[in-house]
Amino acid sequence: MQPQKPTPLNSTLSHLVAEPLVALSASHEGAFGIAVCSLANISIDENGISPRVMLMPDGAFKSHNDNRPTDVPSGHWFLDEQAWHTISAFAAQRTNDYHFDYEHQTLKAEENGQPAPASGWFKPDALEYVAGEGLFALNVRWTKKAAAMLKSDEYRFISPVFHYDLNTGRPTKLRHFALTNDPAVDGMDKVIALKTQTSNGVQPMNEALRLLAALGVTVEDGQTPTDAQFSQAKTAVAALKAKAESADDTQTQLTTANEQVAALKASNGNKVDLTQYVPISVAQGYQQELAALRSQNDGLSIDQLIEDARSDGRVIAAEVDYLKDLAKQSGVAVLKANLDARSPIAALTSQQSSSATPTKDKQDPVAALTSDEKYAAEQLGISHTDFAKSKQENS
Repeated sequence: MQPQKPTPLNSTLSHLVAEPLVALSASHEGAFGIAVCSLANISIDENGISPRVMLMPDGAFKSHNDNRPTDVPSGHWFLDEQAWHTISAFAAQRTNDYHFDYEHQTLKAEENGQPAPASGWFKPDALEYVAGEGLFALNVRWTKKAAAMLKSDEYRFISPVFHYDLNTGRPTKLRHFALTNDPAVDGMDKVIALKTQTSNGVQPMNEALRLLAALGVTVEDGQTPTDAQFSQAKTAVAALKAKAESADDTQTQLTTANEQVAALKASNGNKVDLTQYVPISVAQGYQQELAALRSQNDGLSIDQLIEDARSDGRVIAAEVDYLKDLAKQSGVAVLKANLDARSPIAALTSQQSSSATPTKDKQDPVAALTSDEKYAAEQLGISHTDFAKSKQENS
């Protein structure tokens, strides 16, 4: 789930006039406040990647160590949809990855002169807000050292550094993050690592990949399954469940049939008139043959109906394919209703009749007149029929 990221920042920046920076750690230094966020049992795979790491909880939260924030009227920081829009807007402007350090050494380096090595990284667009849960970093890549320390339980928790609005307590801009062991927000879960082996020596991740492979989902070596691959696996499981339920239904029907046969036997002295029944395979064969005959009959009916309509001027050649498709899709009855509602087109009727070579006896004498002859008849004031008869008598 990737919530939408707003692009305009002018309205957002207008609320950040008084915007302190807060570091969520276990001590208070200068202008930095303190708190720590929980991690909902985030795992680290064998490649040192955490698919999803909580950065701060949703709703109101504060430091239980020193009761901060003391400069916000409500006495709490507050994460919600509005705060997320501001956070994501600033994140969209970043080029560099966000980083994790150890115990907020990035903030202390200038004072103590010690280096501030990174413990992990994630992309600026790899942020996710989930209402009711909190703000998360996706696909966090831990350094080998940090991954080893997390797996050995030397570090457990995450602490973010962020700006916030003095009036509302809403976080506005993320800076960086730290691994720490002294959470300021009580009751937090730790970062957890996938165990290397279970008691029987089988690696859980490998077992998960094998299960996905059995469901037809292939994951490349060394890669963490994506959401799309898990969705594909769920679809495969749903299909298997549907087949199992279908098999259960069939078994229920067979059981019912057996019970009915047993009841018939009991009511007829353990005898059943087999002439009244046929094997199910035979009945299915009859059904298939009947369907084939119906299909053939429908095909013949379709062709005949269309041909009849063409002969009396209700259909033109260009419509034939369309009408056949209509009949296949909606049935012969729909085709017949369509054709019955049509009236013959005179021009088509004359074309159909003139397509055959008329005999001399049956030829229409008027039709044989040329346009000049018809014009002459009209100028003489006689009918076309009389003119044609006169022409025939003189020929």
